[in-house]
Amino acid sequence: MYRRNSKIIIAIVIVITAVQLFRFQDIKFDYDLTKFFPKNSAETDFFLDYSEKYSWDDDFVLIGLYNEEGIFQQDFLQKVDKLSQGLRKMDEITSVYSPTTINILRKTPFSSGVITKPYITIDQPEKYASDSARIYRHYELVDRLFARDGKSVGLILGQKPKLGVEGCQGLVDKVDNLINEIGFNEAHYAGKCFSQTAYTSLVQSEVLLFVGSSVIMIIFFLFLSYRKLWSIWMPLIVIITTVIWAMGTMIWAGESINFISNIIPTILMIIGISNVIHLFTKYRLLIRKGIEKMEALHTSIREVGFATIFTSLTTILSFLTLTTSDVDPLVKLGIYASLGLVFAFILTYTLFPAMLILYKPAYTLAPEQLKEVWQPFLYNIFLWVKKHPKAIVLGALVVTGLSIYGTTQLKINNHLVEDLKNMDAGRVATGFFEERFSGTRQYELALSLQDSTKSIFDKDVLLAMEKVEKFMESEFGNNYWFSPVTVIKASNRIDHGGNEAYFKIPSSQRKINKLVKEIKKNSKRTANFPRVYTPDEKNARLSGKIADIGSHEARIRNGHLDEFMAAQNLTDIFDYKYTGSVHLNDMNGYNVAFNVLNGLMFCIAFIMILVGVMFRSISMSIIGMISNVLPLLIIAGIMGYMDIDIKIPTAIIFILSFGIAVDDSIHFLSTLRLELSKGKKVEESIRNTFLTTGKAIIVTSLILSGGFLTLALSSFSGTFYIGFFTSLCLIFAVTADLILLPALILLFYKK
Repeated sequence: MYRRNSKIIIAIVIVITAVQLFRFQDIKFDYDLTKFFPKNSAETDFFLDYSEKYSWDDDFVLIGLYNEEGIFQQDFLQKVDKLSQGLRKMDEITSVYSPTTINILRKTPFSSGVITKPYITIDQPEKYASDSARIYRHYELVDRLFARDGKSVGLILGQKPKLGVEGCQGLVDKVDNLINEIGFNEAHYAGKCFSQTAYTSLVQSEVLLFVGSSVIMIIFFLFLSYRKLWSIWMPLIVIITTVIWAMGTMIWAGESINFISNIIPTILMIIGISNVIHLFTKYRLLIRKGIEKMEALHTSIREVGFATIFTSLTTILSFLTLTTSDVDPLVKLGIYASLGLVFAFILTYTLFPAMLILYKPAYTLAPEQLKEVWQPFLYNIFLWVKKHPKAIVLGALVVTGLSIYGTTQLKINNHLVEDLKNMDAGRVATGFFEERFSGTRQYELALSLQDSTKSIFDKDVLLAMEKVEKFMESEFGNNYWFSPVTVIKASNRIDHGGNEAYFKIPSSQRKINKLVKEIKKNSKRTANFPRVYTPDEKNARLSGKIADIGSHEARIRNGHLDEFMAAQNLTDIFDYKYTGSVHLNDMNGYNVAFNVLNGLMFCIAFIMILVGVMFRSISMSIIGMISNVLPLLIIAGIMGYMDIDIKIPTAIIFILSFGIAVDDSIHFLSTLRLELSKGKKVEESIRNTFLTTGKAIIVTSLILSGGFLTLALSSFSGTFYIGFFTSLCLIFAVTADLILLPALILLFYKK
């Protein structure tokens, strides 16, 4: 009967796996930043409305070109002009703002229209000196199109809104091909499409990298622990099937893989192996004692199953706390990781036993051949803990104090491209624009008038807006902010023959009104005329690009702007609001950090209740909590000392680490409870727990730690941190479970 049922189970698993594998042909990769905006948020709704009024703030491409001999070399400028003309012909490009296409605009007494003259006369090198002098007097060109070092130029391209992955890939390919064809020595890119293409490509390659590395790591530790081929391929089949089921379900649901969800296969392989190893270790231990196969399997499931139910439940609950987040990719991570763990549990207690029943390994039960090398090692650890419990607890207190201090150094912070390591092309390009131009971080400030009878173009309103711009120039280090003030100043300069002295707000309202009429007339003629105010002239946009100072520093400087607005009584004129895609992503960092904190509090409370119920002891409940919280505290302290910021990926570390690390505590305490229930004393029960469960705890921790360490191979710094610090936390956790936890029990728990 057992063999027949086992064959049925394996047949069912094969069919389901085949169906799931069939869906893998429809797998999609995505990098849509809008999915990281807070859901059901007033801030998101405001930004979407803001984008409809003006335009999407990230629909741009920056191209930086470097020439060692300097900008004003005829061959270099000819190449820049050829590039500019080629870009204009691309369907995906709506505007090209280039050093060779910008013109001096001016009116003369002899003409009613606007006369244009290029800033650079490419075919007349003898005029380059005067051209250069004129350009560097126009401060709105410097740090945008012309670098101060005189060796770099920038091109600002407007792109069609809402280009999908395929559209962005097409644009990137066209730009790459054009630049390669022209033959620039050094070119750099920034913007949504280039970031999206680079991220998508990395996500695709890293999924295979993580899965392959995890498989190798698992095989290594399984061989090291069991030294039998069948002890390797059976657990591998279980976890690989788990991954196929989980990812197949994701694809059936129409979900795409992004740089958050790309770690799901690795997480499931690493965590899913834990239950298999605990069951397998117990089964092998009973077989070594000469117990018959079916009896050994029944006993293993009965004794280990109780613990694995709770370990699976706690890990699943940890992941499900991510569903309280406002960030959709995190919600999906929580859902599908939890679902995968359910699959892992089901397969551990169906597929794995079925394979054990059908397979007939050649057991040699001779005691001299089955001597367990782990027993002396684990027994020596027990003796050391028994001898030094007070010293262990004292050492833990010292570590706790140091960790708490390190934790106070943590800050919530987010940088635009910190998810790519320094050597990645995406990060290098951003560094190029940071060093030579104003930067790539888009800053958006929405202004609306308090007095509905006024207009954005009233002189007192423009002067107030100019105050805001000048403050932001000094605060953010950007000498050019795009707003109605900029448009009025530029129009005034044009109206005065291009004289730079008139790049200012006119002194009379009559003159301003005249300029506004010209501006409106030109905006109707030009489809791509930049929108910086609404048709009713009651709302305005103030935007610019600044250095990637990070969300923490941006929040501080926004606070300075708040103080300035209040001190200058500008809040009597404007309502203002910070907005933009970057601002929304910054908000996510704060929201996720607090979501994770709330999730951790819930999980800790659950563990305390679980342990308290298991032992019917408040002291044991507190002991279990201490041994599981300390590893997290140590990791937080190390991150604080290393000046690593809290953001979406690093916040995940804590909920992920706790959900996994607590498993070994539950296995240890569950076995201890079983020993105590047999009437044994506390010390003897701890010793037996070491000898029966210690090996499985160490092996699973090594596999989990090694598996997560494979994520450190990632080019995404966030994924790197998840892999490195989760791995480190698991090492601290197994140390706490085998040293601190029994020491606390010996000192403070009385049966």
